[in-house]
Amino acid sequence: MSTEEYECAISGVTEEVGHFDESDGLGDMPVGWTRVTVTRRQFNPKYVMIQQTKQTMIESLIQQLGGEQMPDFQKYALSLQVEAQFFGLETATPMYLPDIEEEVFLSDSPEILESFNELREGLGLESLSEEEHTMEEETEDTPALPTEEAQNEQIEVAV
Repeated sequence: MSTEEYECAISGVTEEVGHFDESDGLGDMPVGWTRVTVTRRQFNPKYVMIQQTKQTMIESLIQQLGGEQMPDFQKYALSLQVEAQFFGLETATPMYLPDIEEEVFLSDSPEILESFNELREGLGLESLSEEEHTMEEETEDTPALPTEEAQNEQIEVAV
């Protein structure tokens, strides 16, 4: 018996891992369950700090060496000097953090259908009916998966 479980983010219902199959990229997620993955991009705080520090240094140097009366070409030269000082650090620091992924699972329990459909509608997706949301383990149209023992017997016969 497996100790690994999936937990529904809405209801808290848990279910043991399902039959492992990578053909659909979902591994051992139970049949009928939904995986919701949110991926977002955000600025790297270290990169932002580097940019702010450069700007502060440039403004400070301009004020120390003549302020707004300083000709534009001299301001540009100071800017280039500061940029050069930070070139290595800036090059080694990515602008964005790696994609931040958050992942939750939703069961096919009828009790969460209303919440599930509110989520879908909020994302611009069509609502699901109870039949579409709830997956029966076996229907007339869907044959049952062979047990592991039956799969092993098929392998032995093929050898």
